Amino acid sequence: MPNIFDYQGKRVHIIGICGASLCGVAEMLMKSGFTVTGSDMKTTIFTPYVDRLGIHYTVGHSEDNVKGADFVVHSAAVPETNVELSYARKNGIPVLERSECVGQIFDRYKNSISITGCHGKTTITSLLGLMLVKGQMDPSIHVGGVLHYLNESGTRVGESDIMVLESCEYRNSFYNFRPHIAVLNNVDDDHLDFFKDMADVYHSFETFVDGMDKDGIIFGCIDDEQVIRLMENSGRKCISFGLGNADYTAKDIEYDAVGCAAFTPVRRGEELPRVKIHLPGSYNVANALGAMAVADYLGCDYSAMVEALDEYEAAERRFEFHGELDGVKVYHDFAHHPSAVKACMSAAKMFQYNKLWAVFQCNSFSRAYKLFDRFVEAFDPADTVIIAKIFPGREVDTGLVNGQQMADAITARGGEGIYIPEFEDIGKYLQANWKEGDMVLMVGSGDINEHVWKILKKYE
Repeated sequence: MPNIFDYQGKRVHIIGICGASLCGVAEMLMKSGFTVTGSDMKTTIFTPYVDRLGIHYTVGHSEDNVKGADFVVHSAAVPETNVELSYARKNGIPVLERSECVGQIFDRYKNSISITGCHGKTTITSLLGLMLVKGQMDPSIHVGGVLHYLNESGTRVGESDIMVLESCEYRNSFYNFRPHIAVLNNVDDDHLDFFKDMADVYHSFETFVDGMDKDGIIFGCIDDEQVIRLMENSGRKCISFGLGNADYTAKDIEYDAVGCAAFTPVRRGEELPRVKIHLPGSYNVANALGAMAVADYLGCDYSAMVEALDEYEAAERRFEFHGELDGVKVYHDFAHHPSAVKACMSAAKMFQYNKLWAVFQCNSFSRAYKLFDRFVEAFDPADTVIIAKIFPGREVDTGLVNGQQMADAITARGGEGIYIPEFEDIGKYLQANWKEGDMVLMVGSGDINEHVWKILKKYE
């Protein structure tokens, strides 16, 4: 594999530069002394960020875009038939896929921190990052989403030897990361379009742990049985966090009217000053404890952790409030696996409302088919569940499962399931039936967030 830092000072061309991660990679490379150009098939919410960096890029792909480049980095979504990637291959220009490039950047940090897990990665990464920023520790941060404290991007390039990296297991991309510190939040049977089953997912995490520094440290969530098993078999120093009997835990947890917690952190039996978080649900208490544990290990001042927890706004698409219409509050959450949906619905139950409406767009047919019964069960707390048509993602509809079947199964279970394929029709139905004081929680990781406005638009 070519090493991009052998080409420092030269021109790197990024195919897919307006993606959530690659726009941040562009900034990291630029600040490491590379000349960066790029291209993308379309503009995205990250395009203004690329504009602010002053990077020259084109919308659309052409061989001309790559001519003169010394190195090419591309998104995993870019096929080998792409004209720019094909040109680079034919002309001997060295190429790295996005996660390979991020891994080489990550390797240059002494305190390299991978945040892993099937759920909660973005929250822990962004919380820990903010704690370290508040603690004047000048970290680098890279997350596949939008963080409000990072000027609407997901990347920060600091001057210290600390890098906090959201590290995804999908397609084993985190194999490219060899951290000194790893946070293992949970292991679940997600991404079953790639992994065969739960055992296959566990093996992926096991291989990742094996690739860590031999003197590395694992911070693991004690509330997850698979994480406990990984820690026990890791052969590395382990520090636990979570709501169970952990090194870092919480007591006297109290939830407010919107499900956000105040609690007393407990560090190895020592009670610390009470904190308040502005994220709903018990799972976010555990996420906060995970961030606090790592920050504490790195020497971050406790007052900085408290300040970060108090100021932190949820990352985009994580229980995000979108607006209010007719006295009804509308939220969206990225949850796309039954475990995450269940946690999300439990958090929603802590809110004060008259009726809870859930609107669900399942992301991928394979996920809907293989986890069907668990999805149906996860929505038990909702009064009414509206199922939109399934978002195909990377897949083609094979006819094995559809939204009507899921709605029918929810009704058969004793709930109220309604299938309404299109979001505009969902908006009209909700406005004809909701009442002041109700709450709508839109759930899913497809393009459902792009349709929230159709729920908040007033229909006559």
